[in-house]
Amino acid sequence: MLPIPDRRAPMSIITVSGEMGSQRDDLARELCRAGGLELVDRRTLMDAVAGLVDITRDEHQLLAEQGPALLDLGSRRRRVFAALLESVVLQYAQVGQVALVGRGANLLLKLVPGVLRVRTVAPLDLRAQRLARREHLELDQARRLATVVDQQRRAYIAHLFGADWGSPLNYDLVLNMGRLSVEQATACVLDLAAHADFEVSSEGRRLITDLVLAGRVRRELVSAVDVHALEVSAEGGSVRLEGYVADQADQRRALALAEAVEGVERVQFLLEVSPAMSKFMP
Repeated sequence: MLPIPDRRAPMSIITVSGEMGSQRDDLARELCRAGGLELVDRRTLMDAVAGLVDITRDEHQLLAEQGPALLDLGSRRRRVFAALLESVVLQYAQVGQVALVGRGANLLLKLVPGVLRVRTVAPLDLRAQRLARREHLELDQARRLATVVDQQRRAYIAHLFGADWGSPLNYDLVLNMGRLSVEQATACVLDLAAHADFEVSSEGRRLITDLVLAGRVRRELVSAVDVHALEVSAEGGSVRLEGYVADQADQRRALALAEAVEGVERVQFLLEVSPAMSKFMP
């Protein structure tokens, strides 16, 4: 159970993305220690997801070890996990005072003013050296590991968000960890986070509340109905649904599920019945 957001307190949200071996996780942990934030990383998210849905041991291990591996799951199962992860990330963001590691959090929250989006990079050879020491690998193995994981992360972001994982335009601060220590990078991030522009405003909180509601509706729908090309947006208590289902029974079920989600007051229902679209779309 997530804590209740304190709407009176200043809200800080930092997302941390990074190349494999660029000390992304080290930076996130130090930000939490020095900045009094809660760490929301891969393990935190997977434990939360496991509490929401039945998950096999193999699936838990697959997703916990490398989140982008959800692309290896069947398309229906993949949509369920993606929706669950998104919903959990957004709920942590709603609480605030968090460092959100990976999982496209920077893109989920891209329209929310005040969110600080950080990325870590470093030369491949240096990243490989760090990985080789940490994982007890040969240098060539570590270099291949870094390259493969980066490719997975890029594919994960492209698939779920249609965005370029490596584009600096998707971040507010890109840190070259080949030049900076974790302590120096932490000081840079916290100095920027202390600026008024990176405090989530009341408008930002409202947008996050809308995103959380849309995420809950999406989670309910994909868990129970085979919906394709699903788009869910929310404003206040009004929710808009677009996408395709195979038949009218799924259409009725989707509407009932959306209307039953706590906080939903109205549903603009644009889910179309299209067996052909449902058959051929992922």
